Amino acid sequence: MIHNKKARLLASFTTLGAISVSAAFAATSPYDLIRPTWPLSWDAKVFEKFDTTVTKKTGMLPKATTPESFKAGELIPDTLDQAYFDAINTKISPIRVNQAGYLESDNERQFYFVGSSAEEFEVVDAYGKSLSKRVTGTFTKSEAETESNWTIVAGTSATTPDQQRYKVELTGPSGKIFIGKIPQTVPTNKRLRIKVGNEISSTFIVSDNVYSMAKDASLKFFGIQRSGNSESWFHGPSHMKDGGGAIVTNADEAGGTFDESRAGSLAGGWYDCGDYLKESQTQAFAFMALAVMSATNPSKDVDHYAYNQADFVNTDKVPDVLREAKHGADFFLKAYNFAKGVIDDMPVSVGNFGSDHALWTRPEAQDYLPTDNSSIATDRGGPASRTVRLGELGSNIAGEIAAGLAILSKDYAKYDKKFADSCLTVAEKMYDFAKALAQGKSSYDGDKKFKNNKKATDWGSLAYIGNNEFYDDMALASVALLYATSKKQYADDMFRTKSLVPGQQYGNGAGFFEGGWFVTDNKAFLKNTKNTSWANSYTYALYALYKFILADKTKATTEYGLTEDERLAAIEDCLANMIANLGDIGNNNGGSVTLPAGDISFKQNKVSYDPIWYNMMTDQLWNFNRYQMGNVFEVLAYSDVAADIEKQGITFPKMAQTDLKANEMKQLGINQLNYMLGMNPWDISFVYGIGDKNDAHPHHRASNPEGRNTPGISYKYNCPVGALFGGPTPTEKNTWEPNGMSWEYYFFSETCLDASTVLLSALTILSNGGDDYYEKKCDNCKTEATPALEGAYATAYHYTWKEADNFSIRIVNESLEKLDSITAYIYFDATEDDIESCGLMFDIDICTLYDIAGFSQMCATKSSEFRNYFKENGPQKVEGTENKDKKTYTWAQAIPVGSINIGNKIRLDVTTSSGMKSGGKCETLAQPAKTKITDGWSFASHAETKDAPAYDGAPDWEKDYGDIQDAPKDPYIVIRDKGKLLWGYGPGKTTSDRVGFVNVAKVSKARMLLSDNSLFVLATAQGTKTLKIFDMLGNQLLEKSFDGTRAEVNLANIPHRGTLVARVMQNNKALSTKAFKVR
Repeated sequence: MIHNKKARLLASFTTLGAISVSAAFAATSPYDLIRPTWPLSWDAKVFEKFDTTVTKKTGMLPKATTPESFKAGELIPDTLDQAYFDAINTKISPIRVNQAGYLESDNERQFYFVGSSAEEFEVVDAYGKSLSKRVTGTFTKSEAETESNWTIVAGTSATTPDQQRYKVELTGPSGKIFIGKIPQTVPTNKRLRIKVGNEISSTFIVSDNVYSMAKDASLKFFGIQRSGNSESWFHGPSHMKDGGGAIVTNADEAGGTFDESRAGSLAGGWYDCGDYLKESQTQAFAFMALAVMSATNPSKDVDHYAYNQADFVNTDKVPDVLREAKHGADFFLKAYNFAKGVIDDMPVSVGNFGSDHALWTRPEAQDYLPTDNSSIATDRGGPASRTVRLGELGSNIAGEIAAGLAILSKDYAKYDKKFADSCLTVAEKMYDFAKALAQGKSSYDGDKKFKNNKKATDWGSLAYIGNNEFYDDMALASVALLYATSKKQYADDMFRTKSLVPGQQYGNGAGFFEGGWFVTDNKAFLKNTKNTSWANSYTYALYALYKFILADKTKATTEYGLTEDERLAAIEDCLANMIANLGDIGNNNGGSVTLPAGDISFKQNKVSYDPIWYNMMTDQLWNFNRYQMGNVFEVLAYSDVAADIEKQGITFPKMAQTDLKANEMKQLGINQLNYMLGMNPWDISFVYGIGDKNDAHPHHRASNPEGRNTPGISYKYNCPVGALFGGPTPTEKNTWEPNGMSWEYYFFSETCLDASTVLLSALTILSNGGDDYYEKKCDNCKTEATPALEGAYATAYHYTWKEADNFSIRIVNESLEKLDSITAYIYFDATEDDIESCGLMFDIDICTLYDIAGFSQMCATKSSEFRNYFKENGPQKVEGTENKDKKTYTWAQAIPVGSINIGNKIRLDVTTSSGMKSGGKCETLAQPAKTKITDGWSFASHAETKDAPAYDGAPDWEKDYGDIQDAPKDPYIVIRDKGKLLWGYGPGKTTSDRVGFVNVAKVSKARMLLSDNSLFVLATAQGTKTLKIFDMLGNQLLEKSFDGTRAEVNLANIPHRGTLVARVMQNNKALSTKAFKVR
């Protein structure tokens, strides 16, 4: 575990993903076979298609037109420059495949070719070569035509008014759609491609493990969304002070006084979408669904990960989905303890919508905002503005939480009995609360009054409005509690008790339950054209009813107390409602499956869908995939239940015993997933981290820095594995065009907890629970986030103002420690006479401080104080730097910066002039300096040496151009804090106190950090690298190769003690060298 002191050091704000190891190792994740891989060739002219005139900034495209790590057909790093991802996507292939792959048992294995004609295709290997036994097939021409276009507008950050980076417009091929079917004879469990003429598709596999792999990937998004000290594989401990914010009963209410005594009491839970809100609606939905899917499919919930999902070797012996559900349960139990056992006082949402959305940064950063009543504290999502919100349970959310807790009380008991018992206690109390509220009572749990929760439904927040029913959630809660306890009262509430709540209407026939929560105000258990989503859990309730209670005749009649007649009637009613609900979400576009008709005569039994893209009706106009995925789950849930009914040969009491078409519906669900995973108008996999081609601009703070509006905490894009991209709606023209920048148009780009929840639910049904499709070998797997410190750094650019040379220097504190006494040093060349005769003088023209929240203010130090300092502390000669030919020396000028708080940045515009001596001191005449320092040590270009990095020199810009574009980092300005070297390379012996390699981001290609008994390597260089450790005699003690951005070595495993030397090598060239002692 990372304790608080270490937590301050972890926030690397570099990406902390699972490390990719070299080819010598068997796997980097359980889903390597479906991870993104490089195309077979790279177009070095691809960036000519990118329009950079959308910005005044320069250097917006990578210098390397071909990525350094490019290797045809090999895995793509998650941390690649977004421009390279966009370059891959500029080619919308006419061949559309499911880029994850196809089940061996899938008899269709559909893919498309778009064009004017196509007859034959060939299945080739991952590198485009024919298989040992050539495999070909022919197309079937459809009557459908398609076209597509996609506009990508990339950003840099929101710290400047000029935020765009580039724009690229893509046009896909248009024409007829030709349908191909991958032959049954292709090899399995290896990457393949489709070749049509000269066109070659993205990769895919054919394997019965493909959806197990996809499920493994999708689960990692939950790890990304974890809050608190939760061993997230993606980030460090975050929002550790949750619970200390003001307690409010209105979600819109702003924060008040922060209570330190409550800080941390509500740490944990999951973030909502691309923000850092913890919303009851999405948290409860995710928790419920994880619990349901684990318990209904226990053979498919396997242990592939430790709690930290970077580790798939040293796992925790708990099924992964069940373990993730426990993370949700832990938060809700914390809320119960916070409320001292009073359900009505439980806060299950944390954060203020407006304040949270005002800051875009890494999740670790917000804990470092102040907790006073300043605008920094209250307006930017910091601890003081993370309100503790009461009154967001209702009967709907309380029902979902009760269901999840009940399931874990039974299924987690074998791993932690005390925890499981706590779950049951709270589940039963919460059910009692929710039931009483739904029934309109004034009290619950004896004589406890409803104070904060006055409505069973029809309440909401700025983030979520529209969950206006409780029948689904209460039905699910009664099912889960019956599953957990076998108590008759829950069976009665489930489907026996009449007039459980006011307004229930009863019907007769197949589809109308006799009583309980499965009877609603429209007689049957109907969701009425609503998609399965955060606001609707009807399908989960019906699925759980069948899988938990009804499927096993013996359990139903002995353990749960049902008669056989009750069981059969409930099975019929369950299936009839599933059919009616599926009929409601059809879109009548030509494709359909007709299912048996029950007695819900006012609903249809035909499931209709688009016969090309297989989409159905969505009840929202944005985030199409988010809601369509609910339809996919609903289709597959029906197929799973129907298949079991067919297998058992169950005879219905009233419905005609016709074909339930379980296989046909399963195929529909598979074809719908094909769309999500690449067989769509844009040739893209909408699930991040799966398939060769993903969007690279998610509306997601933790992964994407394009929206960053904090001046002092920068980070790089890291693919949010497992997230479901919101996506555009397929239409006749298939236009994907953002309103603004791609990342900010959340109608398409947002990634949400509930979306990945329904994705994982659908994948669970198709998965096979296997764990033999990858080798559990990973020397670099970890159990906690890597501690890494960016530290302080300097940037600089030159401008001319009133004929004087000026240098705008920005000093940034990206550590998570306040730097109390900063002094910066700039170095230049001059003669002794230049200095003595006042030919070069320094002053500070502008001093502006930017805090962690993005606010700016003038520095506390006045211009006159800087001027007086420079008079008293002029340039100092650097010994050993004489240039006898030019009669110059290198000089150092100290600049007193003072303190820079966590995540802050300071702008210092240093101006040069000349003057005259007065009273033994130089007084400026405001005349241009007689000595140019632009070609001096700190601002001139440097070639790379064995001791220091290359630097292009300070660019010549306009005065305030640095407010539009970040200047390059300058490794030849030196920064010290209380004398300790933090940054930079000085001339001569001025920085001889450097210990190891000082990080120069974007200049250095690797750095090493020592922490306890571990050596961490952080690399920006792409491709395979090798870490070697030697003793002082040159004997090699260890060699380890790795790809990706980081590696770790446990030094306890090295028997040699004393001074050692570590080198990071690539292509026989040292990227970094570090000497250190091991005791």
